[in-house]
Amino acid sequence: MPEELDGPDHSTIFETVANWKKNVQISLDIMLDLSVIADKREANLLYSELVTLINQHLVKNPMFDRIILAMTCFPKDLSSISSGESKFFERYELKLFQKILHKFNNDIKSKLIFSDYGVTKFTDTELDFSKMRYGPLPKIRYTTPNHYWVLKGAKNRVTGEWIRSRQAMANEILKSSYYYEEHFSFGDLEIKERALGKKGPGNNTNWVTIDANHHITVVIEELSSLYGSLAYA
Repeated sequence: MPEELDGPDHSTIFETVANWKKNVQISLDIMLDLSVIADKREANLLYSELVTLINQHLVKNPMFDRIILAMTCFPKDLSSISSGESKFFERYELKLFQKILHKFNNDIKSKLIFSDYGVTKFTDTELDFSKMRYGPLPKIRYTTPNHYWVLKGAKNRVTGEWIRSRQAMANEILKSSYYYEEHFSFGDLEIKERALGKKGPGNNTNWVTIDANHHITVVIEELSSLYGSLAYA
């Protein structure tokens, strides 16, 4: 979304699109991609840039039917987490989106759409397995109200036994205060059943589905609550 040093400025881009749209009858959306937000400071800067861009180019320009804000605070690289450890990454996406919603009047507010990258965009399928003697360690990505909780497994490389298995990590989530309970989503039911041994520990494909399903359900609930509160604001 920020202007590139060696590319056209925002005014040129929007003018080009506006001129093109004059000659076509088509519905047009715009996606403002904020990419990966590393920390609160970056979130604050992006908020400021968004406000400026929307005020300068979108408030009085009706050519876009929807304005999609795409972003994530889930890190591209999980190498900072050692085997057997867990780490929390703060979520700023909904906070930023909520602040933007409250900033503008209904003409813009009605066009704003939230989008994130989910928790499985950056997966082990992007790794070079030829350079990994034992393959990737299992991970669980669990979305909480304010954080992404990433748990990484651990294995004894001599005996081949798991020190921290998928079942053990699922059990940690099940017993934690962050667990949303089994009826919240398919993913949460799967976590409970695998933690209790009612199902096998699963593989990477299974856990991509579990992680993504839980995350999507959390975001849907949060957005429903957000728009419900706006209706009474």
